[in-house]
Amino acid sequence: MANVDVSHDLTGLDKATQLEVLRQRIATVPGGRRDQAPAELPTVTTPDRPALVAPVVDDPELISAATRAKALRTMPVPPPLAALLPRRALVRGTALSVTGAGSMLIALVAEASAAGHHVALIGQPRLSLLAVHEHGGDLKKIALVDPGNADPLDAASICLDGLDLVVTTVHGRDVPPTRARALLARNRKHASILMLTDGRMPGIDLTVASTVCGYSGIEQGRGRIKSITLETTVHGRGTPHRTGRHTLIAPTFGEAGLRWIPTVTDDLEVRRPVTVAAAH
Repeated sequence: MANVDVSHDLTGLDKATQLEVLRQRIATVPGGRRDQAPAELPTVTTPDRPALVAPVVDDPELISAATRAKALRTMPVPPPLAALLPRRALVRGTALSVTGAGSMLIALVAEASAAGHHVALIGQPRLSLLAVHEHGGDLKKIALVDPGNADPLDAASICLDGLDLVVTTVHGRDVPPTRARALLARNRKHASILMLTDGRMPGIDLTVASTVCGYSGIEQGRGRIKSITLETTVHGRGTPHRTGRHTLIAPTFGEAGLRWIPTVTDDLEVRRPVTVAAAH
């Protein structure tokens, strides 16, 4: 692997400029902390000197490291949510509330784990890991945490120290403002993403609500569901109130993986919710 030249003369530069140049060089070294890697490498200019930029390195390993550093500032999301977000991804340090259809939560966990991010599921006994796998998720990246009778936010606070995405319940309650501030500050410090599946927390950055508004495959009270259509609404800080519809289609014979496609409202055939009869 090529060595990065760090011997460039910094004399004559003020302290702030010297620190900025050093940060640029550190950003090109692979293996840095995710929360210290800048999204971009800014150009440093001084009145009496030419612009200084991070050294150009032809080594593929260093180039890929710089690309990863930029990518690690965000986390990918499924197409229905990406279409509604300004950056088509979740920014690290963000806290969001996800409510409604479970398919959206499953898709979020699957998308994050498939991209190599580590996920903690705290108090989520109804979340199907089989469904996560069918969405393309990597189960090796997912940790299941049962808080028992303890406060799930205690477990979430610990998980935020080392995991990328922390999904937790708050049992439908309101989180006190002082507790919320401490937890959100910890989330920002470690550049994680905190996701609540119920309850309310002040200071949330983004709210995601999804509802099932249609499905296909069941005719005359029998058959197999081939697709479901979700209506997803997002709003929050820096994110305008937007709503979109996507259909999740199950693979047919010879296909692999579920597919999301945008749905035009006029083409949507609305049906009543499915009632499953349990055998006794």
